[in-house]
Order: sequence, then structure tokens, then C-alpha cells
Amino acid sequence: MTRRRLAVVLVPALLALALLAWWCRPAPRPGRVVNESAALPHVFPDLDGVTLPPNIAPPGVRIDEPGNAFHAVARGARGPVIEVSSRRPGLVFPEGRWHRLLAANAGGAITLTVAARDAAGRWTRFAALAMDVAAEPIDRYVTYRNLTPLYNLAVDVGVYQRDLTSFRTRLVLHGRQFTDGCVNCHSFCQGSGERFTLGVRSGTWGNHTLLVADGRVMLLKQALGYGSWHPNGQLATFSVNQPRQFFHATGEETRDVLDMSSALVCFDLTQRRFVTAPVLSAPEFLTTYPCWSPDGRSLYFSRARRPWHDDTFPPPQYDQVRFSLMRVAYDPDTGAWGQAETIRSGEAAGRSFVFPRVSPDGRWLLYTSCDYGVFPIHRPNSDLGLIDLRTGLDVPVDINSDRADTWHSWSRNGRWVVFDSKREDGLFTKLYLSYCDENGHLRPPLLLPQRDPWFYDNFWYSYNVPELLERPIRVDAARLGRAVRARDVVDAPLPPELAKPAPATWRGPGPTR
Repeated sequence: MTRRRLAVVLVPALLALALLAWWCRPAPRPGRVVNESAALPHVFPDLDGVTLPPNIAPPGVRIDEPGNAFHAVARGARGPVIEVSSRRPGLVFPEGRWHRLLAANAGGAITLTVAARDAAGRWTRFAALAMDVAAEPIDRYVTYRNLTPLYNLAVDVGVYQRDLTSFRTRLVLHGRQFTDGCVNCHSFCQGSGERFTLGVRSGTWGNHTLLVADGRVMLLKQALGYGSWHPNGQLATFSVNQPRQFFHATGEETRDVLDMSSALVCFDLTQRRFVTAPVLSAPEFLTTYPCWSPDGRSLYFSRARRPWHDDTFPPPQYDQVRFSLMRVAYDPDTGAWGQAETIRSGEAAGRSFVFPRVSPDGRWLLYTSCDYGVFPIHRPNSDLGLIDLRTGLDVPVDINSDRADTWHSWSRNGRWVVFDSKREDGLFTKLYLSYCDENGHLRPPLLLPQRDPWFYDNFWYSYNVPELLERPIRVDAARLGRAVRARDVVDAPLPPELAKPAPATWRGPGPTR
């Protein structure tokens, strides 16, 4: 090789190495801090006052303060002290040391102290952010749906499972696996990914429900809605809905969805048949959002009297429909149902009470309230509510925002809640984790951590209907996709006495955004 050719090869390589060395040069640590500020730093996500699960992954932190270099120190009364520096305002904590710090301070607290350097080289250190660390861990996995905030098209809809101890995320099923498909309405048995259902809808492959039980995959012919598994694992209760979407001309949220008819139906896995009862499917009521009690002797649900009797849409009374929280006794030995009992009257309160979820210890009932209807994600004034089932009294909830807060799920130890909220921008729902203490007090929530401090600035999807799981889903996405396309369906007909069933034609991703 001639010298000229050698120079042509080596000079660009040396320049590239020099540029890489400059880019990767270590960020300076603060030497003499010129200014001690009593103010808390502006950071995203908001960490001051939140309670952390002792097994949560480290949040990527963006420091929204002026500067050309940044430094942070995380420490507790015990465990390692973690220092990170960067020339960019985004800081990432090493996972191993972070987990050791949280484990050492479980049941205690940690602090995060941030410093920023200005153009003159002077450092300002801000007041420390304080975070509690719970003694009890959160379930390791959360399953949710990601979809774009479109109106009526299923362009890119998938269900995913995230390991909360890290940033590992795996696909459960995506609509692309069955042409123009939509994936929705997932339901799990006792916090386990070994037994669950998943709704699938497609103009090409039809509307069905995947049922996974102990490694076996079945495709039920029926398209089912929201579900809840009986603790015995052999009975699952679902809503059968007829949702329809429409739009308002003005307002913060122009989308709206009505349930034109709905009822509850139970699927017996042993006999592979659907059954219902008058208390679950009386045609004069809209009945939806089932939730079994931990002992399997009560079913909670939402119900409202249906004021319309034809298909006129939208019906003139749609904004007067307010759902009540209901409970009905059930005998697992005989299959007999009791009489419906009103827990909270929507008519009396002037609010709609939906999506009841009972804590695994049977103590608390978490629900969502909104001004009307049954789809709170489209109602900006939707709030979480909590009832102490021992006393029947409401417990104040301090974690609500001025935008929609809903779609909640309990951890199996009853100490953690995950919920959806639009509090950041009013458009994209994000997941938040809140600790529930022994008195039912929900602590300030933590935004689902991401490794990249700018993740949420660039992620144009909404999180939808999160479910916490102790044990992960083990059936791979390819197998679930093949089951949808195989069309080898279990043809278990719905009971004929059900209120008007869901329409046969596919209407897109549905309203659960």
C-alpha cells in the first residue's frame, strides 16, 4: 500500500477516533460548588415525595435546569452512594447499584441531589429530592396495550409485557400478525400470565377471543369485552358490549363513546359453555365491568338503567346515563346467584361509577368516577375513588389530577396500584405506580420509569388498561398469531337471553384508549 493510500485510510480513522474520544470524554464532577440553592430542581419525571417500589428499575432523569454539565448523587442511610455525571441534562443510573441502594433502604428513604454548571463554570447544587422506598415490592410484570391516539383506525395496536425490575419489554400480540387487526380486552387469572384471555378483532380474520390456560391456546368464536376470572380458575366472567364512538364539536376531549347495550356472561372452562343469569343480563340495564371478589363469593360490576329502546345514535339521553357500583352474591358450589346490591348509586351522586377492582385481601374497592357514561378515559374529569369494604366508607384519594385518571390494577400483595393518566398533556395516557398503605392512603405516584430520559418526548403511543402480574406470559407472540389465523374456533354460543350482543362487523380498535 502506498503512503498516499495509507493516509487516505488512516487519516479519517484517526479523526473518527478523536471525535469519539471527545464525545465520550467524562463529564466533569463539581469541584467547589459556588451556589447552594434552597429550591428543588426541576426534573422529569417528578420524583420528590414519591414512593418507590424496592424492586423498580432506575428512572432516567431529565434535569430541566440551564447548564452545560450536570451531576447527581443518590444515597440512603445504607447501601452504595451512586454518582452520575453528564454533559447533557439526561442522567442514567446503573441498574445493579440502583437495585442494591433500594434493597438496602427498603422501608426507609433515599435522596437525590442534583447540581448544574453554568457557562462560566460555576456549579449550583439544588435542594435534595426525597423519595420513600416501600418495604413491599411491586409485582414484577405489567401488561398493557399500546396504541396511537387515533379516532377509529387500528393502525398500530399491540399488547406488551414489561419487566418492572428492568427495561425488558416483550411483545404479547400485535395486530399486524393478523392483517388489519386490533388487540384489546386482556384479563388474567390471579396475577398470572399462565391463564388469560385476549380479545382480537380483524376485518379479515374475524372478531374472537384468545383463551390461554396452562399452555393451551383456544380461540373462542365470541368477541368478548372486559373480563374477570373467578379465583377457582375455571370460571371467567365477561361483558358483551355494543360500543359506538362519536365526536363533540368543542371541548378538551372531542371523542366520546357510548355503550348502546351490554350484559355479563360467564364462561365455564370445564364444560366450554357460556351461561348467564337475569341479574347479569336483564335487557333493561346496561351491565359491564365485572370483578370477582378474592373469595369468589361476590361479583362486583357497574350497572345503569338503559333509557333508550332503539338504535337512534346518539340517543338524546346519553349524557344522563350514570352507572352504579353493584354487588351480587354467588355460591361456587351450586352456581346460584343472589340479588343485586347497590354499593354506590350513580343517580344519587350525579356521577358515573365504573371499573370496580377489589384488592387481593378483599379490603379495598378501587373504582373510577366520571360525569356520565362508561368510558372514563374520554372524560377529562375522571377520578379514582376508594371504598373501605370493611366499613363501607369512602377513603380520600389524593393522587387524582385535573385530567383523566383511570384503568387501574392491584398488585397481588395489595400494596401497589398501577393506573392510567393523561395528566402530562391531556392526550397520551401514561402508567403511574402508587403505593397503598394499610389505611388505604395512596401515595404520590411514580411515572413508569424508562431508561432514556427523553423517552416520553418521543413515544407517540398511549398506554392502555395495565394489569400487574406476578408470573409472566410464557406463550410467545408467534403462537398466538397462528392461533388467530388458524380459525380453529371453539363455537360456544352465547345464551339467547343476553341483551343485544356486540355487532358482527368490526369497528376498529374500540374505545378503551
